[in-house]
Amino acid sequence: MSVISLPLVGLILVVVGITVLVVKAGAMALRLTGMEASRADFQAISAVTGTGFTTREAELVMADPRRRRIVSALMIFGNVVLVTVVGLMVGSFASAQEQYEVPLYGLVLVLGVYVVYRVLTARGVVRRWERWVDEHLRKRLRLKEHSFAEVLTLAPGYGVAELRIEASSPFAGKTLARSGFRASGLLVLAVRREEKVMPTPSADDIIQSGDSVICYGELERMHELVHETPEAPAPGRDRSGSDRPEGATPPTSDAEDDGE
Repeated sequence: MSVISLPLVGLILVVVGITVLVVKAGAMALRLTGMEASRADFQAISAVTGTGFTTREAELVMADPRRRRIVSALMIFGNVVLVTVVGLMVGSFASAQEQYEVPLYGLVLVLGVYVVYRVLTARGVVRRWERWVDEHLRKRLRLKEHSFAEVLTLAPGYGVAELRIEASSPFAGKTLARSGFRASGLLVLAVRREEKVMPTPSADDIIQSGDSVICYGELERMHELVHETPEAPAPGRDRSGSDRPEGATPPTSDAEDDGE
């Protein structure tokens, strides 16, 4: 192996080591935006290598401007690394004086990349680097946010739906506290009343006929609530909700008395 190629091989390995640290830093930055750890690692690797993106994963990035900036920086870094490594490899292979040296360079590169990765992980370099990046970024990002698009994908079968409250609905005329939405495992995000939207309504807000209640929860349960029929009046209680003795006839209006 020629002496000229050895510094080039060493430089390639240094670039590989720096790339591993940058990918870890990018993954930590994505985690602090609220992205799940496994997804953050995958997105960081995908951005640097330019592979592995799916439509659903890309939507999680596009929905958050901070994630777009992080991924854009990783993509630019990945292109720079690609050009640098290709240039160094071409220079290294071009310096080969004998034909057998070309596969030998390839073998040295593969073994070198493996050794660099083992050194960075076995000696805790990556772990200490992640801690340092985490502490540094947390000083600049004090609030950990979850994008709305990511919340929808946290659990399968869950989502956001808009329930229309009809006059015959058992929820009409009740406060949110007595409506039973929480007991059904549903979280009320907002209430739409005509042209007005009430975000994060309080427990004392009354649900009126014609309202649209925007809920987050199990979609199957929300479909069940939509098709539920109002309960019949209990014995001894008329439709107005007032108590009366069993067997007593319901009160009649003055108009009915006049017509008899």
